[in-house]
Amino acid sequence: MNPTAKKEPAALFSPDCGQAPEAWQQICEALARSGHLFLFADFDGTLAEITTVPADAAIDIRTLEALKQLTTERRVTVAILSGRSVPDVADRVGLPVIYGGDHGFEIHGPDFHFVLPQAEAARHEIPAICNVIRQNTADVPGTLVELKRYTASVHYRQVRADLVPELSLRIRSSVDPVQFEIRDGECVFEIRPRVDWGKGEAVKWILGRYHATEQQAVCVGDDETDEDMFRSATGAINVRVKRTAQTRTSAQYCIEQRDVAEFLEGLRDVVEGVTCACPSLG
Repeated sequence: MNPTAKKEPAALFSPDCGQAPEAWQQICEALARSGHLFLFADFDGTLAEITTVPADAAIDIRTLEALKQLTTERRVTVAILSGRSVPDVADRVGLPVIYGGDHGFEIHGPDFHFVLPQAEAARHEIPAICNVIRQNTADVPGTLVELKRYTASVHYRQVRADLVPELSLRIRSSVDPVQFEIRDGECVFEIRPRVDWGKGEAVKWILGRYHATEQQAVCVGDDETDEDMFRSATGAINVRVKRTAQTRTSAQYCIEQRDVAEFLEGLRDVVEGVTCACPSLG
């Protein structure tokens, strides 16, 4: 992310979706009503830029500092929801926040640890699936199979475009469609237990644990698994991090990845009463 001067608040948001004054005011009003906000943020493509090799992904200094400042606000609870495992994403962020891994199948907080029972039941099958996929795609250069705790990912950023359809067929032939589903992401195939659970359900589970409502949530993400949040938590302030103007989304607002740090800084300013005058914050 380039260290540029701060933009005007309205310039952060893409005209494809809502306008910045509406977003900041909506956040401000949510904070005024409840006195507390919940930030749910994706990692890859949101807090960190997408990299050719997933292991290289890292949160940049400005974004990390903005996130750190939010964790010190007593009116804000921060949760990172990622397709990565909890230990992986926690090591990359390194802050005392709530972590949801494997698209929300596992959630780890300061005083709780939740694993979706159906995901735990399917966990022992994931390594075998990855082995079969590796065997069936060994002659497709650039294929990267990533084993996580309760899910797996097959990355194809380094695969030639003309080989991707064949790669998709081989992956699908390697997976039992009754027990597992394959979802398309940003140059990745996500292999998950076929259960009715995702980031949207994880958001609701966390809010429920804190006796909070969707109207207190700010959800930020860039991929199809993040659309689960936007479609499920329709009462939240939903922000899609877009890479192309053609991206279709259920979120009300859109920003670019290079502006994520500034959005987080703006959120902090709202909480501190800088961006807009929030009544009854005490």
